[in-house]
Amino acid sequence: MTPTAKILTHKALADSLVVDSAGPPEGDASRAGYLRREVVDLFRRGMSPALLSLLCACGLAGLLSPRLSATAAAAWVLAHLLIAGGRLLLVVRFKRQRVGDELLVRWRGYYTNAALVTGLVWGIGSVLLVARAPQVQQVLAWVVLGAAILVEFPALARLERAFLWLLSAALVAPLALALLGPAPLPAAAGALLLLACASGLAGLDLRRTYIDGLQMQMEFARLARFDQLTGLANRRYFDETLGGEWQRALRLNGEVALLIFDVDEFKRYNDHFGHPEGDACLRRLAAAVRQVVHRPGDLVARIGGEEFAVLLPLTNMSGATAVAEMVRLTVERMKMAHAPEAIHPVVTISVGVASLRPDAGCLSDDLIKAADAALYEAKHAGRNRVMSGPTDEEASPAARRLREALG
Repeated sequence: MTPTAKILTHKALADSLVVDSAGPPEGDASRAGYLRREVVDLFRRGMSPALLSLLCACGLAGLLSPRLSATAAAAWVLAHLLIAGGRLLLVVRFKRQRVGDELLVRWRGYYTNAALVTGLVWGIGSVLLVARAPQVQQVLAWVVLGAAILVEFPALARLERAFLWLLSAALVAPLALALLGPAPLPAAAGALLLLACASGLAGLDLRRTYIDGLQMQMEFARLARFDQLTGLANRRYFDETLGGEWQRALRLNGEVALLIFDVDEFKRYNDHFGHPEGDACLRRLAAAVRQVVHRPGDLVARIGGEEFAVLLPLTNMSGATAVAEMVRLTVERMKMAHAPEAIHPVVTISVGVASLRPDAGCLSDDLIKAADAALYEAKHAGRNRVMSGPTDEEASPAARRLREALG
């Protein structure tokens, strides 16, 4: 996923926070983020249910040992040992490899199917073990069966349907034995039904709580990455994205271009129109720039008061300069009236452009310094213009000179 796509994912999620708490957030990006968190949470806790289920199986074998043959006990424990081993292997494989978004549904299916197999083995196997046992041992078996179901509750209850299927798989056979077996136990059947209903209702409540918490976490993540005034990426997210794109360009032997611009004489604008109107000016400017810079992978950020940046991955100087000129003209053509004492009658911007090819002697900070130096030149040349920094052929020497002069 590209940096801009990641930002759009967070923003789309934030825009869809007003949803029914009984279901996941709406929208493709929201569902993708919800699904990834859901699957990661499943496998993060995946070892505990498998081990606890195996422990319950061993406990049931111990309780029934006076009337259980060695062969039946060994087969029972071996079946659960194989299931637990398979589930643990699945968890280990998920944690060791990078799972793409397109495979998340498949991996969720792996986990839920393994849990359903565990439930079926518990439901059918426990009935076979206690079908001819005394009523006291049957009741003990159903108590252990309830414990085996509850160990799956924290993970599967968040999936709602998967947990309901698990309840059905594990309880149908014991209910049939308790009601229709040679020694009916209506009270035990009622207790099992009560367990199923209570677990189902608790699962629904847990799912609502989980989704509310997930939405809150994603909102916090959005607030940490976005500027509240303009809706653009903030300086923190800009720095993170620049670092990632710098490394990608280094691997691909490509260039990274950066535009830094600010509003000309913005202090005079604020002094004349007031700060609320100044904020409105910045919002309109941000919206206009977003319409111009819309290539996947490009990033527009607010990095200071009236200072903005446009990150253009894998872009050379000529392409970056063309984009900078389009941005400058777009702002000028908005014809927002400036303060009477300003040099230009309408709001304008000055833009500094730099494009560097990463190498061993060139850092991402050098790109920022080069674009900032070009912006400084644009200001001193009369404002409302685009000035370019070093070309790619001069990248490494220029970067070294900039470090010496500015750092």
